[in-house]
Amino acid sequence: MKLRGFLIVLLPLLLFSSVNPDPYPDTYFNSPLKIPLLLAGSFAEMRANHFHAGLDIKTQGRAGYRVYAAADGWVSRIVVSPSGYGNALYISHPNGYMTVYAHLDRFNNTLSEYIKTLQYSQESFAVQSFPDRGQFPVLQGEVIAMSGNSGSSAGPHLHFEIRDERTGWPVNPILWGLNIKDTIPPRIYRFKVYPIGDGSLVRLRDSRTGGWRVVSAGESAFIDLTRKDGRIVMSRVNRIEASGKIGFGIQTHDYHNGSNSRLGIYRINLKNGPYTLFQSVMDRFSFDQTRYINAHIDYNEHRTSGRWVQLSHLLPGNQLPLYETNGNGLLDLEIDKVYDLTYRVEDAARNLSQFDFSVYGVESGIVETPRTVPADLAFGPDRAFTFGREDVFLTAPTGAFYSAAEFSYMRLMNRPIGVYSDVHQLHETSVPVHKWMTLTLNASELPIELRSKALIVGVNSDGKLSSAGGEFKDGAVTTRIREFGNYAVAVDNEPPSIRGLNISQGKNMSASGEIRVRIRDDLSGIQSYRGLIDGKWVLFQYDAKYSLLRHKFDGRVSRGSHSLDIYVTDNKNNESHLSLSFRR
Repeated sequence: MKLRGFLIVLLPLLLFSSVNPDPYPDTYFNSPLKIPLLLAGSFAEMRANHFHAGLDIKTQGRAGYRVYAAADGWVSRIVVSPSGYGNALYISHPNGYMTVYAHLDRFNNTLSEYIKTLQYSQESFAVQSFPDRGQFPVLQGEVIAMSGNSGSSAGPHLHFEIRDERTGWPVNPILWGLNIKDTIPPRIYRFKVYPIGDGSLVRLRDSRTGGWRVVSAGESAFIDLTRKDGRIVMSRVNRIEASGKIGFGIQTHDYHNGSNSRLGIYRINLKNGPYTLFQSVMDRFSFDQTRYINAHIDYNEHRTSGRWVQLSHLLPGNQLPLYETNGNGLLDLEIDKVYDLTYRVEDAARNLSQFDFSVYGVESGIVETPRTVPADLAFGPDRAFTFGREDVFLTAPTGAFYSAAEFSYMRLMNRPIGVYSDVHQLHETSVPVHKWMTLTLNASELPIELRSKALIVGVNSDGKLSSAGGEFKDGAVTTRIREFGNYAVAVDNEPPSIRGLNISQGKNMSASGEIRVRIRDDLSGIQSYRGLIDGKWVLFQYDAKYSLLRHKFDGRVSRGSHSLDIYVTDNKNNESHLSLSFRR
């Protein structure tokens, strides 16, 4: 009877474990490098306009470390690009996940020969291939590539991802038990308070002077934190009073043993007493949704100060599936009630930091006069928006914005040199934009011969121009933009520059292993390039971040005299040509 009772208890546990296995088993994926894993970047770390999709593993400041397949599988995608992930390998695995290895210096010999053959057949440095499942099988621990600094990498490292192939979503690799020593809890630097809506306010009492700072709706205020007697406490504020609805945000970063790089946070939990007011968990996300980071953070704070403040309340247009909230994370205060709140911040190794604070509900004493926003200037996340005035027309689709606001516009009469229209100030750069907007500017001042070279430019506070692209049609230039700011019509009729770095007319290149050439364009950007030796296409690798072309001599160029021709075209079809002879 005892054995029968034991089986009755054990059977449901066995059934549960078989139906609900560990989704991230520690033993499935091995490290892709055979050196200690020190991170320069973590999963879901804050980046400009996106969350970081994997781990940036340090390679001791140099390229050339062997990169190993993290598990058995097959090469399902190979990408070579002058920007982005640069040289990247994608390996599919039988468990339904894919590992990604990016910014590589080169692939192993088998894959390198395959890609070079593809590049010569397509006469293009940038290529991508989707091999059949049986074409390039790999075993766990097999060398697949060498680490590097290709693409948009800011320094030598390995970018490593684990993706769910069913959805394409990246998953936090730390959850799979990679051997990264981490006993350091996250650091919490400060938090922010945000009065939300008419009539809301926050009052902060200075712990040194006893004076009060009043923060009204539409404003925000930092509260710095410090450690005292082993606890995290407010350093210059000893009382928070508020009325109406308020939200919070927090500046916090993670670190791990052996690295001083600032990393992302796995979980942020804000409790109001025993109840969760807000929680975010960074275990997976969709690439299609990654730009919603601009609703996840205090966008204007980062734009002006560089600080990453993660909001602990939801903006109306935030569609990220990362949250658990009560009332969208807003605290709706009652007069004379005390709210005891706790922030708990965890990293993926479950190291924890927390601090407690209280908010006292008070009467605001503010009498708000509601203001009606003109219908043609009102925009928000739940509707399309159209703005039209003389010489300017802007349209935005539904979902382009995260919050409702009143659109502002101003025509700036001071024109930088090279501009063929007034400068149009479109709303405020402090407001993020999620989806592409279509902008049309009148270009009636353009001479006929320059119309094909016309484009729209952004104009910064110093009068510097940056290309926003666009084409001339029916007396106007139209393009797509994804940021508010100052825009005008300009032209690009200057061809790109081409400069030999280690080669010149008639030079003997027999002691050189490669040809190096720098190509640049000062406005519209490089559209294409083509390198020929003796009239035949040859492979020039392009590193966009360094504006560098490199041809490595590989036996295709024999000893003797040769001709080199390089053609470079920018995005307004201005072309440059470098022609010279050399010996080898």
